[in-house]
Amino acid sequence: MLVWLALPGVLLMSWLVSAILVRRGSDWLLDIPVARSAHQRATPRGGGIAIVVSVYSFLFILVSQGYLGLFQFSVLMCALPVAATGFADDIRSLSVKVRLPVQLLAAFVALALLGPVPEPFFSGFIELPYVLMSALLMLALVWLLNLYNFMDGIDTLAAGQCLFVSGAAAFLLPDSQSALAWVCIGLFLSTLGFFLWNLPPARLFMGDVGSTFLGFFLGLLGLLSHYDGSLSVWVWVLLMGVFIADTTYTLLRRWLSGHSVTLGHSTHAYQHLARRLASHSRVAIVLTGVNLVWLFPLAWLATVYPEYGVVLAFSGIVPLMLAAAALGAGTDTGVTGVAETKDQA
Repeated sequence: MLVWLALPGVLLMSWLVSAILVRRGSDWLLDIPVARSAHQRATPRGGGIAIVVSVYSFLFILVSQGYLGLFQFSVLMCALPVAATGFADDIRSLSVKVRLPVQLLAAFVALALLGPVPEPFFSGFIELPYVLMSALLMLALVWLLNLYNFMDGIDTLAAGQCLFVSGAAAFLLPDSQSALAWVCIGLFLSTLGFFLWNLPPARLFMGDVGSTFLGFFLGLLGLLSHYDGSLSVWVWVLLMGVFIADTTYTLLRRWLSGHSVTLGHSTHAYQHLARRLASHSRVAIVLTGVNLVWLFPLAWLATVYPEYGVVLAFSGIVPLMLAAAALGAGTDTGVTGVAETKDQA
């Protein structure tokens, strides 16, 4: 009963923390637009802290009521150092030499807690030694949190993607794994509270504390569900397919073209699309349509036929990479300073 009563409280807590940041964040968390920014006015960032505080408050309630085991809670707690580092980066820009070791250590601890990866991980196509598989997953977790950060460039995109992934996962998870479904519901409501302040024209930005945390937290949820056999990790890959396809193709294209992949840019497919449509809202609607019409049905198929998870994941993501290429992802074509949109004040 307490868990059900806590649900509106999670939403309200996220909304209230976001409201405080909107009111007070301009003093110390102000995001000043630069040439590659998609906004034109200074806006408080760090709104992701509202998501972090709310979702972990809900996790404590789940543990206290016996809905979530201490083992699962411990694994999910590994995202907290990532969030703390992201928040510090929002307040005062941190060097990658500080951020990356924390991210790698958090991924290492999470995988150490999880233990050997259940096979077949790659749907039986490939089997890798434990050490190699663990190293691969550690890099994948760090890549996931960073690609989520890269995709947080226009209003509602990163928050909207989390709403889709957490909502879809809660729907797809079987009743036998209600613990993870509850976590997904808590994450959905925590993100929704912030999302209401991030609607165009955004009054609050997620910041690194939100984007890196969400990427890592969703990765941990995917691994937990794969380890307990409730949802294959490839289902999660499909649900996050828009972000994975855009960032992977964009950075690969820039690297092959001789550009630095560590410097900021505005050449992602979603950024090109925002310039073409002149609206953050329209981009969000288009990507939501892709999620619902293309990726969700494939993710559902991957739950019904987990042995084809890898094939379905590639089948879903490769066409999105081709779409990113068609939009000019990774190139400077059409990039002319600030991405002006009708949504921005």
